[in-house]
Amino acid sequence: MNAEIRARIKERRFDAALDLILRVRPTDPTEEIEYAADQLGKIPAQLVSERVPTHKRLAILGGATTQFLTPQIRLFACQRGVALATYESDFGLFEQEIWSESPTLRQFEPDVIHFHVSSRNLALPLFAEDPAPLVRAQTERFVGLYRAAGERFRCAVIVNNFETSGERAYGALDALSPGTHNSMVRELNSALARALPVQCYLNDIEQLSATLGKGRWFDPRLWNETKTAVSFECHPHYADRVAAMIGALFGKSKKCLVLDLDNTLWGGVIGDDGIAGIRLGAGNPEGEAFQEFQSYLKALKARGILLAVASKNELENALAPFREHPDMLLKESDISCFVANWEPKDKSLRSIAGQLNIGVDSLVFFDDNPAERELVGSSLPQVTVIDVPQDPSAYVQTLDRANVFETLAVTQEDQLRGEFFQQNQARELLGAGAESYEEFLRRLEMRAVVEPITAANIARVTQLINKTNQFNLTTRRATEAEVRSLLDDPDVYTSTIRLDDRFGSNGLISVVIGRVHADSLAIENWLMSCRVLKRGVELLEMERLLAYCRAKNLRTIIGRYLPTAKNKLVSRHYAELGFEEIENDGAGTTWRFALATQRVPHGHFITVQ
Repeated sequence: MNAEIRARIKERRFDAALDLILRVRPTDPTEEIEYAADQLGKIPAQLVSERVPTHKRLAILGGATTQFLTPQIRLFACQRGVALATYESDFGLFEQEIWSESPTLRQFEPDVIHFHVSSRNLALPLFAEDPAPLVRAQTERFVGLYRAAGERFRCAVIVNNFETSGERAYGALDALSPGTHNSMVRELNSALARALPVQCYLNDIEQLSATLGKGRWFDPRLWNETKTAVSFECHPHYADRVAAMIGALFGKSKKCLVLDLDNTLWGGVIGDDGIAGIRLGAGNPEGEAFQEFQSYLKALKARGILLAVASKNELENALAPFREHPDMLLKESDISCFVANWEPKDKSLRSIAGQLNIGVDSLVFFDDNPAERELVGSSLPQVTVIDVPQDPSAYVQTLDRANVFETLAVTQEDQLRGEFFQQNQARELLGAGAESYEEFLRRLEMRAVVEPITAANIARVTQLINKTNQFNLTTRRATEAEVRSLLDDPDVYTSTIRLDDRFGSNGLISVVIGRVHADSLAIENWLMSCRVLKRGVELLEMERLLAYCRAKNLRTIIGRYLPTAKNKLVSRHYAELGFEEIENDGAGTTWRFALATQRVPHGHFITVQ
């Protein structure tokens, strides 16, 4: 791999070199990862910007050496669709940077601060007769630091908890006595998790170090020589975890897992072996492994990940285990999109993305057949293809460690996402039977709750801001801390809409943010979930905007449309609401609505509760 990257860069085939760099995974040999991370800096910035349009600034404040780690965080963030500019503090100055409000850090204007700290930064002895005040002091130290970082620099903060040691000076008493170092670290981790400020997100390095192995995690010689707190062998896994959290902050986590069936959800071939012949369930080691995998998939579905099927099979054969097998944990109702045919898998994945109204870049493909994985990977490079092992006992571990579904919050909408798609099928049947579209809208019996952004809905609002691409006028992303800063600003207009109808709840599906300037309201964000397109929600929102402007004696509303590859859908949004185009500066268009002379052209069929 290194030789191929080197040759392509030497030949100035930078696009091909970037392709190779973006294929590197945390499980690859360490030297290949380190080389790819270093070579990423040699790719022309314009090319990286075209491939990775989301640009953010990450400040890494280290209680240990960070110079070896930072390039790998940039690499894995780039793979997740976020190009990072980075700032590194000098060694050990992670606290001084915040409390002194470092001018260089202030000038950098970070979008995210990551505290790269470890147990080496704790003021805890190997044993304490009275551990409680020591743990309390360390909790207050770090909670106060993290809160100050978020408030002073108005950005998201990714923090570590602290790893326990593999060495036990007190032997079997290590886990029993509250005064041992490991016991104090465990208590500190619990206290930190309970007291973590709202703008902070926890990187669980205690779990990661245990998963990778305590003996692998920390290299005492490396610490003594370079003050590096995580071994070079474990750097890629640490960097990938931080990159996954950054991706989740800015809406880059995947939305849908596309599954094969035969030898992926059960052992054997359903078309040949029949219901009784496939291997699934207790009494068979392989069958138990498939059942454990299904249990993990159910947990993903419960927290909002869409499950889809792409199988080369006859439809009735493919559905039979879901409907008839007693040990099948996944049911037909768990699958948001079920495609079984004899078409190439890349075509099936395009169909799934279309039916679910999401981009193919939101898909993760899990198939035991390496030929199918190669086909999808080559024809649909936007899709994340999991390198599935031969042993189904490793399926859960492989998918979990890929970090493709990282989440920093689970909202009510996440938990109900699968139901939303099933309800949409009922809505489509209603629409097919209606004599007109207006009749369809009336028969939906839509009801809306309209309210500003609040502490209760801020997680869902932040999620929508960072994940919505198609109905999004400016595609401006924001952290939860940035959204929270709007709540008490008297010159900011915020509006959210939660939409229900006769088939159930669509959840919170619309967000508008505007700012008052003199006698105008300038719209900074206007976005909406695509599952409620053309239902009249934008007309209801326009009514609210007009009412707000009249109450504030504002004369005009100014809207901005910034085109992207995904939001052409709303290029005429303002025109359809009666706005007048007043500027086209090449980057986008500016629109104006004069309250005294212009009118909204159409009504809607939504009752406001």
